[in-house]
Amino acid sequence: MKNVLFGAVVAVAAIICSGRADAAEAKAQRLCPVTGTALSGIASPVRARVDGFTFLVADEASRQRAEADGAVVFAALARNDDAAEPLSQACPIMGNRINRQLFLEKDGRRVFMCCKSCTKRLQNNWDKSLDALRNQAEAGDPEALPEM
Repeated sequence: MKNVLFGAVVAVAAIICSGRADAAEAKAQRLCPVTGTALSGIASPVRARVDGFTFLVADEASRQRAEADGAVVFAALARNDDAAEPLSQACPIMGNRINRQLFLEKDGRRVFMCCKSCTKRLQNNWDKSLDALRNQAEAGDPEALPEM
């Protein structure tokens, strides 16, 4: 039994480390922004990271193309009514852990906030908030925040 459990843990860790996405993630984003392929028909979409944001693409070649030209990818996400999500789990306004129910979308990017009072501040400071998210992603482990 221990060997089976250990094998399952190793398999899950390998999937996470490989950058492959799970089925729930693929449902959140409909199309690959590089190829236009429906992600629902792809068994294991690949996670790409550009400019402090993460999104899904069809395959490894698409990931390389996406990471080479992020501006085109964000425009394609916006056209497809999809959005990349920030790597950071911290609100760009207050720095608290985000509430996944509170977000704004603009230009193919979805930005989460910690509370409703941050909504207006985010709308008025969109570019500054994106810079904060990039800095959080570059700083290391953005998920190492206390639970709210």
